[in-house]
Amino acid sequence: MIPVLTAPTASGSVGVVPNEVLRRALSEAKLTERQLAEKVGVAPETISRWISEDRLPYPRLRWAAAEHLGVDEVSLWPAAARAALKIGPDREVVSVYPTRSAMPRTVRQRMVDNASRELTFVVFTGYSLWADIPAFSATLRAKAEAGARVRFVLGDPDSELARLTEQAEGTPLTLAARIGHTVHELEPLRDVVEVRQTFLCWGKGVTRCDDEAILTVSVLGRTGTDAPRLHLRRRQAGGLFDQMAVRHVDALWEAAAPVWP
Repeated sequence: MIPVLTAPTASGSVGVVPNEVLRRALSEAKLTERQLAEKVGVAPETISRWISEDRLPYPRLRWAAAEHLGVDEVSLWPAAARAALKIGPDREVVSVYPTRSAMPRTVRQRMVDNASRELTFVVFTGYSLWADIPAFSATLRAKAEAGARVRFVLGDPDSELARLTEQAEGTPLTLAARIGHTVHELEPLRDVVEVRQTFLCWGKGVTRCDDEAILTVSVLGRTGTDAPRLHLRRRQAGGLFDQMAVRHVDALWEAAAPVWP
Protein backbone atom coordinates (compact mmCIF):
# COMPACT_ATOMS: atom_id res chain seq x y z
CA MET A 1 0.00 0.00 0.00
CA ILE A 2 1.28 3.50 -0.87
CA PRO A 3 1.68 5.56 2.31
CA VAL A 4 -0.48 8.64 2.72
CA LEU A 5 1.73 11.73 2.57
CA THR A 6 1.09 14.87 4.56
CA ALA A 7 2.36 18.43 4.30
CA PRO A 8 1.56 21.83 5.80
CA THR A 9 -0.87 23.90 3.77
CA ALA A 10 -0.88 27.68 3.31
CA SER A 11 -3.10 28.00 6.38
CA GLY A 12 -0.65 26.00 8.50
CA SER A 13 -2.79 22.87 8.84
CA VAL A 14 -1.63 19.39 7.88
CA GLY A 15 -3.53 17.35 5.35
CA VAL A 16 -3.46 14.55 2.83
CA VAL A 17 -1.32 15.18 -0.27
CA PRO A 18 -2.84 13.43 -3.31
CA ASN A 19 -0.61 15.47 -5.67
CA GLU A 20 2.76 14.55 -4.21
CA VAL A 21 4.51 15.45 -7.48
CA LEU A 22 3.38 19.07 -7.21
CA ARG A 23 4.40 19.22 -3.54
CA ARG A 24 7.84 17.84 -4.39
CA ALA A 25 8.25 20.25 -7.33
CA LEU A 26 7.55 23.16 -4.98
CA SER A 27 10.19 21.89 -2.59
CA GLU A 28 12.80 21.40 -5.32
CA ALA A 29 12.10 24.87 -6.72
CA LYS A 30 12.53 26.29 -3.19
CA LEU A 31 9.15 27.98 -3.40
CA THR A 32 6.38 28.15 -0.82
CA GLU A 33 2.73 27.77 -1.74
CA ARG A 34 2.29 31.50 -1.14
CA GLN A 35 5.20 32.40 -3.42
CA LEU A 36 3.91 30.21 -6.25
CA ALA A 37 0.45 31.70 -5.77
CA GLU A 38 1.86 35.21 -6.22
CA LYS A 39 3.72 34.22 -9.37
CA VAL A 40 0.73 32.47 -10.92
CA GLY A 41 -1.84 35.04 -9.76
CA VAL A 42 -4.09 33.01 -7.46
CA ALA A 43 -4.79 32.83 -3.73
CA PRO A 44 -2.44 30.69 -1.58
CA GLU A 45 -5.43 28.55 -0.60
CA THR A 46 -5.86 27.64 -4.26
CA ILE A 47 -2.36 26.16 -4.39
CA SER A 48 -3.14 24.24 -1.20
CA ARG A 49 -6.22 22.74 -2.82
CA TRP A 50 -4.21 21.77 -5.91
CA ILE A 51 -1.96 19.76 -3.61
CA SER A 52 -4.23 18.46 -0.85
CA GLU A 53 -7.32 17.82 -3.00
CA ASP A 54 -5.57 17.28 -6.33
CA ARG A 55 -7.74 19.99 -7.87
CA LEU A 56 -7.22 20.50 -11.61
CA PRO A 57 -6.30 24.14 -12.46
CA TYR A 58 -7.37 25.90 -15.62
CA PRO A 59 -4.93 25.30 -18.53
CA ARG A 60 -3.33 28.75 -18.33
CA LEU A 61 -2.68 28.27 -14.61
CA ARG A 62 -1.21 24.80 -15.20
CA TRP A 63 1.16 26.22 -17.81
CA ALA A 64 2.20 29.11 -15.60
CA ALA A 65 2.79 26.87 -12.57
CA ALA A 66 4.83 24.40 -14.62
CA GLU A 67 6.97 27.18 -16.08
CA HIS A 68 7.68 28.74 -12.68
CA LEU A 69 8.52 25.35 -11.19
CA GLY A 70 10.74 24.44 -14.12
CA VAL A 71 8.98 21.13 -14.80
CA ASP A 72 6.76 19.69 -17.50
CA GLU A 73 3.00 20.09 -17.07
CA VAL A 74 2.62 16.39 -17.90
CA SER A 75 4.45 15.39 -14.72
CA LEU A 76 2.27 17.65 -12.53
CA TRP A 77 -1.14 16.84 -14.01
CA PRO A 78 -0.75 13.76 -16.25
CA ALA A 79 -4.47 13.10 -16.64
CA ALA A 80 -5.19 16.59 -17.97
CA ALA A 81 -2.18 16.47 -20.24
CA ARG A 82 -3.30 13.16 -21.73
CA ALA A 83 -6.81 14.51 -22.30
CA ALA A 84 -5.42 17.52 -24.16
CA LEU A 85 -2.70 15.61 -26.01
CA LYS A 86 -1.98 17.15 -29.38
CA ILE A 87 -1.14 14.97 -32.34
CA GLY A 88 -0.84 17.62 -35.06
CA PRO A 89 1.97 20.04 -35.92
CA ASP A 90 0.90 22.38 -33.11
CA ARG A 91 2.13 19.86 -30.52
CA GLU A 92 5.48 21.64 -30.66
CA VAL A 93 3.90 24.81 -29.24
CA VAL A 94 4.37 24.67 -25.46
CA SER A 95 3.00 28.12 -24.60
CA VAL A 96 2.04 31.41 -26.24
CA TYR A 97 2.68 34.79 -24.60
CA PRO A 98 1.24 38.07 -25.98
CA THR A 99 4.13 40.17 -24.60
CA ARG A 100 7.55 39.70 -22.99
CA SER A 101 6.22 40.53 -19.53
CA ALA A 102 3.60 37.75 -19.86
CA MET A 103 6.36 35.17 -20.19
CA PRO A 104 7.92 34.20 -16.85
CA ARG A 105 11.63 34.96 -16.79
CA THR A 106 12.20 31.43 -15.55
CA VAL A 107 11.27 30.05 -18.99
CA ARG A 108 14.34 31.40 -20.75
CA GLN A 109 16.52 31.04 -17.66
CA ARG A 110 15.71 27.34 -17.43
CA MET A 111 16.32 26.83 -21.14
CA VAL A 112 19.77 28.43 -20.93
CA ASP A 113 20.66 26.55 -17.74
CA ASN A 114 19.69 23.17 -19.21
CA ALA A 115 21.30 23.56 -22.64
CA SER A 116 24.44 21.55 -23.33
CA ARG A 117 24.82 21.41 -27.14
CA GLU A 118 23.65 24.65 -28.72
CA LEU A 119 22.67 28.13 -27.60
CA THR A 120 21.71 30.48 -30.43
CA PHE A 121 20.26 33.95 -29.99
CA VAL A 122 18.75 35.70 -33.00
CA VAL A 123 17.96 39.10 -31.51
CA PHE A 124 17.95 42.47 -33.24
CA THR A 125 19.30 44.14 -30.10
CA GLY A 126 19.60 41.51 -27.34
CA TYR A 127 19.43 44.35 -24.86
CA SER A 128 17.28 42.54 -22.29
CA LEU A 129 19.22 39.28 -22.06
CA TRP A 130 21.67 40.46 -19.41
CA ALA A 131 18.86 41.90 -17.31
CA ASP A 132 16.64 38.81 -17.57
CA ILE A 133 19.21 36.03 -17.09
CA PRO A 134 21.41 36.10 -13.96
CA ALA A 135 25.18 35.81 -14.57
CA PHE A 136 24.47 35.55 -18.30
CA SER A 137 28.03 36.18 -19.52
CA ALA A 138 29.52 33.70 -17.06
CA THR A 139 26.93 31.11 -18.06
CA LEU A 140 27.68 31.56 -21.77
CA ARG A 141 31.40 31.09 -21.18
CA ALA A 142 30.85 28.00 -19.04
CA LYS A 143 28.55 26.46 -21.66
CA ALA A 144 30.99 27.18 -24.48
CA GLU A 145 33.97 25.83 -22.58
CA ALA A 146 31.97 22.68 -21.81
CA GLY A 147 31.52 22.07 -25.54
CA ALA A 148 28.31 23.89 -26.51
CA ARG A 149 28.20 26.07 -29.59
CA VAL A 150 27.15 29.62 -28.65
CA ARG A 151 26.05 32.02 -31.41
CA PHE A 152 24.47 35.46 -31.69
CA VAL A 153 22.87 37.05 -34.74
CA LEU A 154 22.34 40.76 -34.08
CA GLY A 155 20.77 43.51 -36.13
CA ASP A 156 22.82 45.91 -38.25
CA PRO A 157 22.67 49.32 -36.52
CA ASP A 158 23.73 51.12 -39.71
CA SER A 159 21.00 49.64 -41.90
CA GLU A 160 18.11 51.62 -43.38
CA LEU A 161 15.75 49.19 -41.67
CA ALA A 162 17.20 50.10 -38.27
CA ARG A 163 16.75 53.80 -39.02
CA LEU A 164 13.14 53.35 -40.10
CA THR A 165 12.38 51.13 -37.09
CA GLU A 166 13.79 53.77 -34.75
CA GLN A 167 11.47 56.34 -36.31
CA ALA A 168 8.49 54.02 -35.90
CA GLU A 169 9.32 53.21 -32.25
CA GLY A 170 10.08 56.81 -31.28
CA THR A 171 11.98 55.77 -28.14
CA PRO A 172 14.93 57.73 -26.66
CA LEU A 173 17.13 54.64 -26.44
CA THR A 174 18.05 54.01 -30.06
CA LEU A 175 18.45 50.61 -31.69
CA ALA A 176 22.10 51.43 -32.35
CA ALA A 177 22.67 52.08 -28.64
CA ARG A 178 20.94 48.83 -27.65
CA ILE A 179 22.91 46.80 -30.20
CA GLY A 180 26.10 48.53 -29.11
CA HIS A 181 25.40 47.54 -25.51
CA THR A 182 25.06 43.89 -26.53
CA VAL A 183 28.29 43.96 -28.53
CA HIS A 184 30.02 45.53 -25.52
CA GLU A 185 28.77 42.72 -23.27
CA LEU A 186 29.91 40.08 -25.77
CA GLU A 187 33.36 41.57 -26.36
CA PRO A 188 35.00 39.71 -23.41
CA LEU A 189 33.49 36.47 -24.76
CA ARG A 190 34.74 36.76 -28.32
CA ASP A 191 37.14 33.85 -27.78
CA VAL A 192 34.25 31.44 -27.14
CA VAL A 193 31.14 33.06 -28.70
CA GLU A 194 30.41 33.60 -32.42
CA VAL A 195 28.69 36.90 -33.26
CA ARG A 196 27.34 38.10 -36.61
CA GLN A 197 25.09 40.94 -37.78
CA THR A 198 22.44 41.39 -40.45
CA PHE A 199 19.37 43.60 -40.86
CA LEU A 200 17.47 40.48 -41.99
CA CYS A 201 16.95 39.28 -38.43
CA TRP A 202 14.39 42.01 -37.69
CA GLY A 203 10.89 40.76 -36.99
CA LYS A 204 11.49 37.08 -36.25
CA GLY A 205 13.78 36.56 -33.29
CA VAL A 206 14.75 33.11 -32.04
CA THR A 207 16.34 31.92 -28.81
CA ARG A 208 17.35 28.29 -29.27
CA CYS A 209 18.66 26.09 -26.46
CA ASP A 210 19.11 22.52 -27.70
CA ASP A 211 15.60 21.27 -28.54
CA GLU A 212 13.66 24.20 -27.08
CA ALA A 213 13.18 27.63 -28.59
CA ILE A 214 11.40 30.92 -28.10
CA LEU A 215 10.13 32.53 -31.28
CA THR A 216 9.59 36.30 -31.06
CA VAL A 217 7.45 38.13 -33.63
CA SER A 218 7.96 41.89 -33.69
CA VAL A 219 5.11 44.39 -33.81
CA LEU A 220 5.86 47.38 -36.04
CA GLY A 221 6.13 50.61 -34.08
CA ARG A 222 6.48 48.82 -30.74
CA THR A 223 9.60 47.79 -28.83
CA GLY A 224 10.56 44.20 -28.12
CA THR A 225 8.72 44.25 -24.81
CA ASP A 226 5.43 44.22 -26.73
CA ALA A 227 6.39 41.39 -29.09
CA PRO A 228 4.47 38.08 -28.81
CA ARG A 229 6.43 34.95 -27.90
CA LEU A 230 5.94 31.28 -28.76
CA HIS A 231 7.68 28.68 -26.62
CA LEU A 232 8.53 25.69 -28.83
CA ARG A 233 9.81 22.21 -28.08
CA ARG A 234 10.99 19.92 -30.89
CA ARG A 235 8.75 16.85 -31.23
CA GLN A 236 8.95 15.99 -34.93
CA ALA A 237 11.17 16.27 -38.00
CA GLY A 238 10.34 19.16 -40.31
CA GLY A 239 7.95 20.79 -37.86
CA LEU A 240 7.67 24.36 -36.65
CA PHE A 241 10.82 24.03 -34.54
CA ASP A 242 12.91 22.83 -37.48
CA GLN A 243 11.46 25.52 -39.75
CA MET A 244 12.19 28.45 -37.43
CA ALA A 245 14.90 27.37 -34.97
CA VAL A 246 16.99 25.48 -37.55
CA ARG A 247 16.35 26.50 -41.18
CA HIS A 248 15.48 30.13 -40.50
CA VAL A 249 18.41 30.51 -38.10
CA ASP A 250 20.90 28.78 -40.39
CA ALA A 251 19.85 30.97 -43.34
CA LEU A 252 20.31 34.12 -41.28
CA TRP A 253 23.69 32.90 -40.06
CA GLU A 254 24.90 32.40 -43.62
CA ALA A 255 23.63 35.84 -44.67
CA ALA A 256 25.15 37.68 -41.69
CA ALA A 257 28.60 39.23 -41.45
CA PRO A 258 31.01 38.62 -38.55
CA VAL A 259 31.20 41.44 -36.01
CA TRP A 260 34.89 40.81 -35.41
CA PRO A 261 37.53 39.77 -37.95
